[in-house]
Amino acid sequence: ISDDIDVFIGGGMDDFDKREDSRSLLPDLRDKGFRIVTTIEEMDQVEQGKMAALLSSGHIDRYPARGEFLPQSTKKAIQLLTQNENGFFLMVEGSQIDWGGHDNDAGYVLEEMLDFDRMIGEVLKFAQKDEHTLVIITADHETGGMSIHDANPELGTVEARFTTGSHTSVMVPVFAYGPGADQFTGIYENTDIFYKILKAFNFSQDMETISEHPTPNTQHPVISNQ
Repeated sequence: ISDDIDVFIGGGMDDFDKREDSRSLLPDLRDKGFRIVTTIEEMDQVEQGKMAALLSSGHIDRYPARGEFLPQSTKKAIQLLTQNENGFFLMVEGSQIDWGGHDNDAGYVLEEMLDFDRMIGEVLKFAQKDEHTLVIITADHETGGMSIHDANPELGTVEARFTTGSHTSVMVPVFAYGPGADQFTGIYENTDIFYKILKAFNFSQDMETISEHPTPNTQHPVISNQ
């Protein structure tokens, strides 16, 4: 509640309204100016201001059961945040790609990656039109040790195999588009992404005051508008 956030979208209504301490956080959110919505349809009707979209009691369903939740909610967040003349920072996570890796379920991973790709498509459409937005796509880790074992081009099939049900130390790619994208080439520690984002925002003064050993949690697509 104390965080300075303008928009958040996901599941987890019970974590706000059915807590173990019997305290509901919904009145606190309303006091801070948030409009609380519980369906995609209600979310689409919000045109300005702060929004808390709690669209399920717990986790959001896996794709395709959840429909176009990921690209649709990303578009809505961008629509609301672009109204700030100072720009915005938005983090979007395709979290269930990781779940498919833990389950060693290649179909689950594939479905989630395709949905993730549709969301990125919407983000890039905005960034291309805006011309002032840096898009960063990465991951906090790889899960499952997934690799391509075999394929049959004639049948259009690919066989994937896994080495573990846990996270691995396999290096993850970082893709970037827009102003400052050239700062994200090469191989570097994942925590360097934190500093690269600050540099892209021209937060030089903040960079001097932050510890040399930060512990940021930078994961999945990040859209920053300068």
